Amino acid sequence: MQVQRQEHSKLAIIGNVDSGKSTLVGVLTKGILDDGRGGARERVFNYKHEKENGRTSSVAQEIMGFDENLKQVLPERFNQNKNKYWSLVVEKSRKIVTFLDLCGHEKYLKTTIFGLVAMIPDYSLIIVGANMGVSKMTREHLGVSLFLKIPFAIVLTKIDIAPQNVYNETIENIKGLIRSPAIKRTAVVFDEKTGLDEIDKWAALMHGNNVVPMFQVSSVTGIGLQQLARFISRVPNRDEINKAYQTVNDPFQFDIQENFNVPGVGVVVSGIVRSGKAGLNQHALLGPDKGKTFKPVTIKSIHINRVPVESAQVGEFACFALKPSKAGDKLDRADFRKGMILIDPAVKPEPVLEFEANIHVLHHPTTMSHGYQAVMHCGVIRQAVEMKKIFQHEVLRTGDVDTVRLRFLYAAEYLKTEQILVIREGRTKIFGYISKLITDKQLEDEKKVQGIPQQQQQQQQIQQV
Repeated sequence: MQVQRQEHSKLAIIGNVDSGKSTLVGVLTKGILDDGRGGARERVFNYKHEKENGRTSSVAQEIMGFDENLKQVLPERFNQNKNKYWSLVVEKSRKIVTFLDLCGHEKYLKTTIFGLVAMIPDYSLIIVGANMGVSKMTREHLGVSLFLKIPFAIVLTKIDIAPQNVYNETIENIKGLIRSPAIKRTAVVFDEKTGLDEIDKWAALMHGNNVVPMFQVSSVTGIGLQQLARFISRVPNRDEINKAYQTVNDPFQFDIQENFNVPGVGVVVSGIVRSGKAGLNQHALLGPDKGKTFKPVTIKSIHINRVPVESAQVGEFACFALKPSKAGDKLDRADFRKGMILIDPAVKPEPVLEFEANIHVLHHPTTMSHGYQAVMHCGVIRQAVEMKKIFQHEVLRTGDVDTVRLRFLYAAEYLKTEQILVIREGRTKIFGYISKLITDKQLEDEKKVQGIPQQQQQQQQIQQV
C-alpha cells in the first residue's frame, strides 16, 4: 500500500525521572486518561523491566495523527499491536507527530543525549512534575536542548496532586529559569481557560525560538490536555531550516540507529534520512565497518510509521529491508556496528580517524589535557575519543572555548564538517562542532614530517660519538 506523503514533526519528551513523561505520551497518543497508577504508560514501554520498575531505559516512539482539520485521529478500538494500531492512525491522518519518549534517570543520560543528537527532534517538551519542582536533570535537559538549538516548551504535570504552595513555587522557579541570562526567553503560561486561537498564534511562533510556552496538565483528570494537544497539532515542521539536514536534492544519506533480523524478510535497519531521497531497489553503500570499508547493498522495501511506502526523503524516520548487491555476498547483524550509515555510492565516502573540533567546555570538575578520553556523540556515532592536541590552552577548564584535535579509539567514522558533537564523561559535558577532517594521507604526511627531525637527531648523536 502506498500512502500519500504526510506532514510530520518530531517531539522529544524529556524531563526528570518520575515526572510523568511516559504516562503523558500514553494519554495523548491513545486518547485515554491515566488511572493514577501508571496504566497509560504501560502502553508505551518497550521492555518488560520498564513496566516492572516504571522507568524508561530506551527510546520509545509513539505517534499522534491529525486529520485535515487538525483533529486527532484515534482508532475505534485500541490494539496493542503497534503495526496494526499505527497503520490505522496513518491511514486517516494528514499530519503525523512522532513522540520520542526519552529517559529521565541520570544513569540513562547517554540514551537521552543519543535521542536528542541522533534523532534530530523538531522540538523538546520538557516535563516537570508540579509536585517535584525543578530538578538537576531538568536543568541538564534544558541545557542540552539550548545547545542543540531545539526550541522547547515546558509541560507541568501532576497539577491535581501538587500542594498549592509547591505548585506556585515551581511555576515561579521555571519562570525565573527561563528569564535567566543563560536563556533570556519569555515564558507564556497557558491553562485550561486559554483560547485555542491564542495557542495557535504561539505555536506558529515556535520557529523564532524566543518564546517558551508553558502548559499545566493532569494525565488523571484531563485538565489542560486539550490545550496541549492543540499546540502539538499546530507546531510547524523545521526540516527546511534545520542545519542537521541537507536538502532532498542532495546525495542520499541515511543514519542507522538500530538493526534487526526479521524472519522471512532478512536484515532491516531503522533510522533517519539525513540527506536526499531513497527509493525501492536503490543501490547504496553500507558502512564504514571496522576495516573502513563500505559494502554495496540494495534497498528491498521501505516502511515509514510501520506502513509500506515507495520512497523516503530527508527528515523522515524509516525502516529499510536490505540485501547485498553482489551475488554471493551475505549480510547479517554481525556486519553492523554503532555509527554506520547508508550513503549514495557517488559520494565516495572516506572515513576518518582524526579530526579537529571547536569546543565549549560546559562543565568539568578539574582540568583536561593532552590524552584526555571520553565518549563522543555525533549523529548516530557514539565512540570514545582521545584529545591529541589543544591549540590555545595548555589545559582546559569549565567555561573554556578552544580548538582541539581528537582521535577515535576504536574505528574510523564517516564525518562532515559543521556536524554538532557532544562529549560526555560522568558529569563532564563538552559541546562543539567539527571544523576539519584529517584524511589518512594527511596523517601519513605528518608522520613523514615528524620522522625527519628524528633522523637528523640520530645522525647528530652518531657524529658526536
